[in-house]
Amino acid sequence: MKAVIIGGGSTYTPELMEGFMRLSNRAEGLRVILVDTDHQKLEVVYGILKRMIDAADAKIELSRTSLLDDALPDADFVVNQIRVGGNLARLMDETVPLQFGVLGQETTGPGGFANALRTIPVVLGIARRIQKYCPKAWLINFTNPSGMVTEALLKYSSVKAIGLCNSPINFCNMFARMFHVKTEDVFLDYFGLNHLSFVRKVFVNGKDVTDEAFSKLPVSEDERRIVEYLGMFPNYYLRYYYLRQEMVEEIKAKPKRAEEVLKIEQELLELYKDPLLTQKPSQLSKRGGAFYSTAAVELIEHLYGLRRGFQIINVMNNGAIKDLPADAVVEIPVYIDGNLLKPYVIGDLPLAVRGTIQTVKAYEQLTIQAACEGSYHKAVMALAQHPLVSSISLAEKILDALIDANGELFPKMNK
Repeated sequence: MKAVIIGGGSTYTPELMEGFMRLSNRAEGLRVILVDTDHQKLEVVYGILKRMIDAADAKIELSRTSLLDDALPDADFVVNQIRVGGNLARLMDETVPLQFGVLGQETTGPGGFANALRTIPVVLGIARRIQKYCPKAWLINFTNPSGMVTEALLKYSSVKAIGLCNSPINFCNMFARMFHVKTEDVFLDYFGLNHLSFVRKVFVNGKDVTDEAFSKLPVSEDERRIVEYLGMFPNYYLRYYYLRQEMVEEIKAKPKRAEEVLKIEQELLELYKDPLLTQKPSQLSKRGGAFYSTAAVELIEHLYGLRRGFQIINVMNNGAIKDLPADAVVEIPVYIDGNLLKPYVIGDLPLAVRGTIQTVKAYEQLTIQAACEGSYHKAVMALAQHPLVSSISLAEKILDALIDANGELFPKMNK
C-alpha cells in the first residue's frame, strides 16, 4: 500500500502517523510519502515521524519530497490536509467578518466562505495531478471546508474523492463513553452537511437508546435548550447558528483561535526537533483534530478491503436525503466494503432543520461555482444566502473586505 500525505509538514501529521503505525500491522509493504512546499517544516515533521516509526519498530517506509508529481505515481491513497495561506489566512477569516458584526470562523459563515475561495482552486489543481499520475487512487480530503472541497472535487474532476471530518467519530466516542461500550458498538442515525449535522437516533448494539442519551447528555444550559427544541443532537458548530449573537460577542471578547493555533504550532515544532522525542507529544491535543488518525485509517481500511461496515463520511447525496439535490455532497453513514459504497438512506429531512440545511447547501453550491468561475456576482449571492449574513448589501461589503485582505490567495473575481 502506498499513501501520499499532502500537507505532510503539518503539526497534525504525528497524529495521523499513529494511525498508519497501527495500519502497518495489517497492510504489508506500507509506504508513506510526505509532501509539503514548506521544506523547513517538512524536515522537522519527517524527523519526529521517523523516530516514532523506529521506536515502535513499525514496518513503514517513510520518505518526503516537495514535488507532488514525484510522490503520486502508483499511489493507492492520497490524504489532503493542506491549509492554503496557513493560519495567518485563518486569522483573516476570524477577524474580517467581525468588522461587520458577523461571525468569523474557519468553516462557518464568511470565514468558511473565504477559506473555500482560497482552497478549492488549489485542490482542483492537485486533482489534475492525481488524474495524471494515479487515477485509481482514493483522495481522502480532510482540508476544510471539507464538504465544499469534496463537492468541488466530485463535480469538477474525475478523482475518487471522499470527505472526512473528525466530528462524527467524536460523536460516536461521546456516546460510547456515555454507555460504557466500544465505539464500534454505536450506530448513529446521522445526517446533514459537514459542520451542519444532526443525530436523530442513537443505537448501541442495535438497541435504540436515544431517550436515555438525552437524559445523560453533558451540555451547558444553552446547549440543552437547543437539544430540547430540536429533539435531536446537533453538531457542535450549530451553536454558531442557534446562538448567533451570543457567539459573535464571545468571539469578540476572547483571543482568536488562529492566534492560539499559531502559538501551539510553534511550540510543537520546537518539541518535534528534540532528537529524544519518539512519540506524539501530549501538547498536540491542544491543536485540535482529535481522533483524526482513527477516522482516516478506518476509512483506508474500509476502502482497501481490510474491514467492512459503516463510517460517516462526506459523499454525493444521490437520493439518500430526499430534500437535497442528487449532486450535493452530504455527511451521512455509508456502508463501505472495498470499492462498494452504499449510503444509509435518510429520507426526508426533519422540518425543524430542513430550511437551514437547504439554505446552507445553496450557499455552498454557489460558493463552489464562484471559486471555480471567479464570479463576483455568484460570490455575493452565496454570502447573501448564508443564514449568518442574509443581506446582499452586507455580502458586498464583506466580500470586498475579504478580497482586499486575501489578495492573490483569492481567485480573480470578474464582476
